Amino acid sequence: MPYYPEMTVIQGFAAVVRTRKLPPHAIADAPQVVLNEPVDAVQTVLAGEILGDYHIIDVAAELRVKNPTPQRMDEILRVDEGMRVQFGQELARVGKGRRTRVLYAPLEGVVTAIMGNRLVLQESRQTIEVKARVPGQVSAADTHQVTISGRGALIQCAWGNGRYAYRAYRFLPPDGFAGLSKMDPRISEYRNVVIISPAPINMGDLLVAQQQEVAGVVAPSMSADLREFAMQLTFPVLLTEGFGQRRPTTLLYRLLQENMGRQAAFDAVLPERWAEDRPEIMIPLPAEGVAPPAPSPDQALLVGTQVRITRAPWDGLVGTIEALPAAPQVLENGLRVPCAQVRLSADRIVPVPLANVELLG
Repeated sequence: MPYYPEMTVIQGFAAVVRTRKLPPHAIADAPQVVLNEPVDAVQTVLAGEILGDYHIIDVAAELRVKNPTPQRMDEILRVDEGMRVQFGQELARVGKGRRTRVLYAPLEGVVTAIMGNRLVLQESRQTIEVKARVPGQVSAADTHQVTISGRGALIQCAWGNGRYAYRAYRFLPPDGFAGLSKMDPRISEYRNVVIISPAPINMGDLLVAQQQEVAGVVAPSMSADLREFAMQLTFPVLLTEGFGQRRPTTLLYRLLQENMGRQAAFDAVLPERWAEDRPEIMIPLPAEGVAPPAPSPDQALLVGTQVRITRAPWDGLVGTIEALPAAPQVLENGLRVPCAQVRLSADRIVPVPLANVELLG
């Protein structure tokens, strides 16, 4: 029976297709992009607003209209259903000269209904702008969602603090965050640059990063106790492996090293169980030759596929499936579980529980 493991995409060149959406209950503005046109990572592709409470205004009572017939109300009103109004905008007017009485909007919102002499306003609570977050080309668009297609290196991560940056990146200096702390942030080459740390980070490291005004931090792992602190930072924090003291994946950091000098999109999406988006790093690359395929998340584990081991004692190591025994295997700890034979090097093949491997798309 095929086994479908979790997949983490770590590819040097991949087709990256991302769909950006407004919340379903948002009122969309006019289209912000054009189909088949290029977009930048920080460009706004969707805009709208989220509406709040309803407010019913008795226009006849407010303006002291004694006979509010439908024809009379049509003459008085200065707005229509579906119209957006600003605070203080004129809603209705009656009389002339010194006897003129005017009704002004008590809030910013949308006229959702006109019922006889009553006006229903829905309050505008929040303006929303959705950024592209990856550079590419608009391949599909409507009022509530836009699909962007790009190409580049793609590295999916385990956790992010909900922030975003599109910046150049650098690896830590040889003496790590201790050396970084001695630099003058006004002239430091690490200012406004995303820092790549090949070792787990701690509270002191994050404080140094904040002091040095870096644009973001990427590290294999950190203590789970730092989660709330990291979420309060204004720059992205991305963990490639997860929480705890985790071994870095060599393939991942080698890919970052090979693309040094380029700008990258560091999208530290906060992981949610049913959400499509994952925290990731996307490094745009020029298109050369045939377009690469987009990663497919629904792949079965097969002999010859590349996998990453996610648990000790080989966590973080990348290997190749050598065999998939049909019968459960007995491990050193005595457990009998479904396993894969994973080749870690030319002369080393180890049994790994299927639950402890993930595909590298």
